[in-house]
Amino acid sequence: MRAVMRRDRLREQMVADVRAAARAVIKTQGVETLTLAEVARRVGVTPAALYRHFEDPPLADIVRQAAREVTAEITGLLQSVADAQPEDDYAARVVEPSRAFRRWALAHRREFALLFGTPTAAAGSAQVDVTSDWVRRLAGVWGPEFVKLWAARPYRILDDSELDARLREQLAAYRAATGVDIPLGALVVMLSCWRSIYGAVALEVFDHFAPMITDHGPMFELLMRDLVTTLGLGADYRPPDGALPAHSG
Repeated sequence: MRAVMRRDRLREQMVADVRAAARAVIKTQGVETLTLAEVARRVGVTPAALYRHFEDPPLADIVRQAAREVTAEITGLLQSVADAQPEDDYAARVVEPSRAFRRWALAHRREFALLFGTPTAAAGSAQVDVTSDWVRRLAGVWGPEFVKLWAARPYRILDDSELDARLREQLAAYRAATGVDIPLGALVVMLSCWRSIYGAVALEVFDHFAPMITDHGPMFELLMRDLVTTLGLGADYRPPDGALPAHSG
């Protein structure tokens, strides 16, 4: 029994060391440079040894596990930021995690690319798992906020009859998979908000507007104000410094 327990502990340590090595490569060089040989070299084993501890192909499984760890960290951060806001400040519970997501992305550009960038050869067959994992975990952060907002202060949505049948089917599947139990039209608004946030952050992370626009902060705050206005919360928007926004005329 002791031998089995020791073997299990060694295996757990090996897996943890491999994940740490993979993340170190991803952080400093990007996931596209990740190879089984480099991970093995950093851990001090042969590439063949990794086949005994990870699913085949092992590189894809290593990427899957590294991405899962990154996803857990970022969603944990977003949840803690949301939880720090007053329960009835629905605008802050949307805006503050969005700001935290942007800050995290800019500080972890290569890990952002791992989760939200173009699929890479290193991920291979694990790419579907990587995407599914962050979709569900992000829904676990954003979804409850929109459920509470919808219950307290319903916002303007499209009726089901106004949605394309293909969209209705996909939204119903998303709702069933994530447990975000709000009308399909409300889901459209929630996912549209996420699409706008992701698009703005991705453009900044990947420097797609450089060198014309280098300070994206003001543009991002315009987006935050527009999103909460869409949700009927425009009067509750607060800029990052906490001051009341200026109103014209």
